[in-house]
Amino acid sequence: MNKFPLIKFTILFICGIILQNYFHFGGTFLIVSFPLLSMLAFISFYIKDITYDKINTFFIYLSIILAGQFTLWISSRDAGNIPQKYFYENATVWGKINSINLKKENGFSFAITADSLTIRTTHIKTDMNILCRFYGVNNSETDSLYNLIAIGNKLKINGRLIKAKGIRNPGEFDYGSYLDREGIGGTLNNSGVPGIIILSNERSFNDYLFRVRKSLDEKISELHLPEAAALLRGLLLADRSLIDSNTKEYYINAGVVHVLAVSGLHVGFIVLIFLILFGRLNLYFRSFITIIGLFFFMLLTGMPPSVVRASVMSMILVIALLTSRSTNLYNSLSFAALIILIFSPKELFNPGFQLSFAAVLSIAVIYQYIEKFVKALRVNNILKNLMLIMGLSLSAQIGTIPFTLYYFGKLSLISLFANLVVIPLIGVIVGIGIFTLSVGYLSTFVAGYFAAANDLLVFFLNKFVSVSGKYEYSYLPIKNFSIQDILIFYLFLISLAFFYKKFIHRSAIIILMLLALVNIIVFSSLDDKIFFTKNKFYLMMIDVGQGDSFLLKFPNGQTALIDAGIATPYFDNGERVVAPLLNYLNIDKIDYGFVSHIDADHYAGFVSLIQANKIKKVIKPALDSLNDKDVRFEKFIKAKKIPLDYYDKKIIKVGNCRIYVMNNDNHQYKGTTNDKSGVLKIEYGKTSFLFTGDLGKETEHYYIEEYGRFLLASVLKISHHGSNTGTSDEFLTLVKPGICLISA
Repeated sequence: MNKFPLIKFTILFICGIILQNYFHFGGTFLIVSFPLLSMLAFISFYIKDITYDKINTFFIYLSIILAGQFTLWISSRDAGNIPQKYFYENATVWGKINSINLKKENGFSFAITADSLTIRTTHIKTDMNILCRFYGVNNSETDSLYNLIAIGNKLKINGRLIKAKGIRNPGEFDYGSYLDREGIGGTLNNSGVPGIIILSNERSFNDYLFRVRKSLDEKISELHLPEAAALLRGLLLADRSLIDSNTKEYYINAGVVHVLAVSGLHVGFIVLIFLILFGRLNLYFRSFITIIGLFFFMLLTGMPPSVVRASVMSMILVIALLTSRSTNLYNSLSFAALIILIFSPKELFNPGFQLSFAAVLSIAVIYQYIEKFVKALRVNNILKNLMLIMGLSLSAQIGTIPFTLYYFGKLSLISLFANLVVIPLIGVIVGIGIFTLSVGYLSTFVAGYFAAANDLLVFFLNKFVSVSGKYEYSYLPIKNFSIQDILIFYLFLISLAFFYKKFIHRSAIIILMLLALVNIIVFSSLDDKIFFTKNKFYLMMIDVGQGDSFLLKFPNGQTALIDAGIATPYFDNGERVVAPLLNYLNIDKIDYGFVSHIDADHYAGFVSLIQANKIKKVIKPALDSLNDKDVRFEKFIKAKKIPLDYYDKKIIKVGNCRIYVMNNDNHQYKGTTNDKSGVLKIEYGKTSFLFTGDLGKETEHYYIEEYGRFLLASVLKISHHGSNTGTSDEFLTLVKPGICLISA
């Protein structure tokens, strides 16, 4: 450890960040303790005594831990936050734009530092960062504002102020924590230019960087087909928002999702380009230009951890070669981590940071053993080199397995093979992509030929990944992998590395590795949670906000989903809530998808689930040919070749459960979609559940007359989210539920 002094410093600094994150020490304690300890360490440094040397070391170590705590405390202060009661209201915000994200298909977003806001009649002073989402009435309106605003502009904007929530359902992405790491206190949704007034046309240096980034993005879109443009935007500009969710899922299943993050591969290409372009120039000038180029590339990509790590390490290597000094991978890695965490300590909890550093550290520790083993084999050089490449990939994957399981819940079985194809292909695509962009600014015609070649390569790449990651054989679902399991994995991995050197015979080493693997599996399963046990009926009310969604798991293992929440340009409950929940619960497909009625907060979430092939059968109200949404929805279902059935008085038997479908189109409705809601009664033994969608009071009266005491139920889903147009006293009195459910 003495050979790598930065490692100790970085580890202690990280310990301080973790300590502060979980125990939340107060600012006063940190402000007093840090300078006091630093002073004591400074005094004891000048006392030449062995005892004081140890005390001095202790003070220094404690000071570094406190420095980590203090850094996180500084970045986490919530002075700019506003009370919770003001969220979910229409607001007018005044502030300055500090960043703009690249445009998506249906809009774009930008962050502002607000100086004040008005909600109803209350005016509030604040310095909170707010993420503004803009969705124009049409593409022309969106493009107009996208090209008009600039980083540094002061503006006035109207919209609905929302506080991003944390994890509301098992398996859901913690969007609240993500925005908190980005320094964002809330979001503001705006859907029209009249709601935005630019008050000043000031511009910052970051705006010129964004203009370059925007120009590159537009050139990529101009030269390439949409599929290739989406991938190249991710590979070159670190923006994966245009890559569709199915494609991302295939990359995860195949164990190659790491290539979608801008990382060392891309930085290596940047260094190579500078060496080729300036290879004949003076060594000092060439090195200086390369470092400037790497720094500019970091800024251009938005400085994700993987890019900063690779760029800083490359800069250190260039400086070491320039000064004829040796460099060390562990120290370089520690220095890169320290630089990131000093400026942004919350990055420690970013999956990108964890995966990036775990991969490189794992290669540094493990690859030497694999390399030694492979070189000792008596095989031809071609096979040996192939095994070394696989060993490099295996080294990275061993180190990142815990984080992959924790965030994705899947262990890829084909990643070694897939990486052999994907990594070289990505390298070629990135190389051609950079060259195409360079030529594109000189001649669009010439660049078009290279772009066409890259389009073809991207097509083959995505086809290979989709075939590799499409089927169940490509991965093992690993659920409930926790932080405790991550610690257990690394503990046994470190133990294995320690004892490995003490064994000489291969058979003993293999037994040691098997014992370590068995222990990891046994100990990591101790804290597993089982949501659904066999031979029982479960009803899970999914939190989709203002909307309905209920997951049913029957004793025979079959499943049903009643509604799937709303899907808007801002948020799709099907994609962002229900699908992750199904993956978390290891439910591959829903057997019965019940759409209560054609209101967006009930049916819209089904679209992405059907798109992802998660629904086996859809049951809905009869088609209303005068309702455009209903017509489009049915066309979509049929285009996807999903079996479609309509509500009709019948009994659906699912094992020892009964689903009573209680409505059809044979009686008179008022004509609203709410009154056409599917009414379902589910019986399991002596327990029953009644679902009424958004049924109105007058239509409830029809059911009272039609079914009488058959409406009795243990659990009632209150109609229309508990509003005064929903469940009536008369209906409630007849049903006599022990439990009522309201989703709002």
